[in-house]
Amino acid sequence: MAVLDAGPVRAVPEIASGPGEPPRTVVQVDADERVFPGHYPGFPIFPGVCVVEQVRRSALATVPAEAGKVIVRAVESTRFLSPVFPGDRLTVELKWSPRNGAWRCEAVASTERGRAATVRLRLVAAAEEPGPAAGPAAGDAPRPGEGVGALTIGEIKKVLPHRYPMLLVDRVDELVPAERLTAVKAVTCNEPWYQDLAEEAGDEEHAYPQALLVESWCQAAGVLAAWDRPNPDVLSGQVMLFGSISDVVLARPVLPGEVLEHRVRLVRALSDTVIFEGESLSAGEIVMEVGRVVMAMRPAGELTGALPGAPAAVAAGAH
Repeated sequence: MAVLDAGPVRAVPEIASGPGEPPRTVVQVDADERVFPGHYPGFPIFPGVCVVEQVRRSALATVPAEAGKVIVRAVESTRFLSPVFPGDRLTVELKWSPRNGAWRCEAVASTERGRAATVRLRLVAAAEEPGPAAGPAAGDAPRPGEGVGALTIGEIKKVLPHRYPMLLVDRVDELVPAERLTAVKAVTCNEPWYQDLAEEAGDEEHAYPQALLVESWCQAAGVLAAWDRPNPDVLSGQVMLFGSISDVVLARPVLPGEVLEHRVRLVRALSDTVIFEGESLSAGEIVMEVGRVVMAMRPAGELTGALPGAPAAVAAGAH
């Protein structure tokens, strides 16, 4: 099966179910995937958003005939249960159901060690073009407050461990600790995700990968979460992991040349777990709404012991 659109990973799920069986796909997570060198360097965990991306691809490969051509409009919920590592074989089991004029796809992604994530997507007919999302009202804009000011890319790298090509935040315009953050991500056609596209690919194929749109927003949230306890070396100390993602609404595709403004608000902090909400805008128009993202800080030792070949049991959570 050929890659038909841009994406953070090259591996494409293959259909493993037979006629009359519930849809199921498998995909090999190779160590040479381009996300690994820059995502937690030296600490090879398959990003949670890439697991969601493989579910998205699996869903599009198994669309019921009566649904026709569909696109993902929302990630209704995602729960990460255990890490996925290089060399793992990811199996995705899917269940389709019509829902209020759209389609819901519920998926369970598993490795040889058990369940890695559960994901629920909402898909709509590809011909359905959403109208422009209303920009936030004046009262919804970030409030002036005492913050730390703007952060350059050099300062961001002192907080986040991500590196090229998986560092997806270019600048922080406002950071109010324990409250809110506004960050910027510029989308360019020179990013590596586009290199596998055919020369004749049009604008639709150049839509910025939805998984990376979510990842970029979550990295902005990570800056807010880790500002007072930065740990760019994930081989020691605490590692930031996804716990769950829910109610992510994708309003429209984002194309190269657009500059995204990520707005992140901290809803609650409980010990080593933080909950965020927010949205992403382009030229004042909302392109993505994030209802809830849960992140947790976990000791690096729990996860290094879970790497394949290590004696410790697999730790929960995956980013």
